[in-house]
Amino acid sequence: MARERRPKYRKDALVGLFVSCTTNLFRPSLIKAAVHLLARAGYEVEVPGLQSCCGLVSLRSNELEDARNMAKDVITQFGHYDYVAVLSPFCARVFERAYTHLLSEQSEELAKITAKFAGKCFDVSELLLAAPELRVCLQGFAGKIAFLDVSDAPNLFGSQVASRILLGRMELTSVVDLPQICASQVKGAPEGTISPELGSGDLSRLLHAVRSCGAGTLVSTDLLLLMELSTHLRRYGSAIELRPVLEVLAGETQSMPIGISARVMSGRSIL
Repeated sequence: MARERRPKYRKDALVGLFVSCTTNLFRPSLIKAAVHLLARAGYEVEVPGLQSCCGLVSLRSNELEDARNMAKDVITQFGHYDYVAVLSPFCARVFERAYTHLLSEQSEELAKITAKFAGKCFDVSELLLAAPELRVCLQGFAGKIAFLDVSDAPNLFGSQVASRILLGRMELTSVVDLPQICASQVKGAPEGTISPELGSGDLSRLLHAVRSCGAGTLVSTDLLLLMELSTHLRRYGSAIELRPVLEVLAGETQSMPIGISARVMSGRSIL
């Protein structure tokens, strides 16, 4: 998911990790990988407990008052950090695009606080890309990987998202770029607030590309999207492993691939 801004690296900056609702419930190993990578990059990392939802679910159902309350909770909990590292790029977009729209009209002071908060929220990979000390750490995976980029607009010259750039720096890894998925705009939300959904037209083309890519592992940036995709791929007959990109970057691939049970792990094929 392309961004117009990048963070400036600050060694020992205090970083609060915002974990999405889906990650907290279904993939705690992803939280571990993010903390590991951020710490290796030179940041001081904290994971606050009892985190609120980012508000995307409420925005999708047009429950704006609920979204406002969630925004206030998140800012209260994370406002003191130098940076907020966000596991889901879709949550990061909510912080950047929607919060100012939701809260700016309530008071001038709240508008200033919200703008300051939005300016220090970044996808985890963007903070990693900014860190000059991380390059030597990306040695934990070898083989061919298929990368799925999700954005709100077509990338005409190839993906420039931070996670794709980081994958390209792994010496023993070759990356195959799958057809990009264009996420849908959330109706009633500020422009650029997008939702992780697979469109039917994109899906057919993507499934065919996965079948023919020759990779044993598929990675992307959002857990919920990977969980949805895994269902379609199993029905399509593909046993390619699906993993969050941060787990691969961290070399932490001991956890079960998304959508594959322990019962079938020993006898699965690559595709």
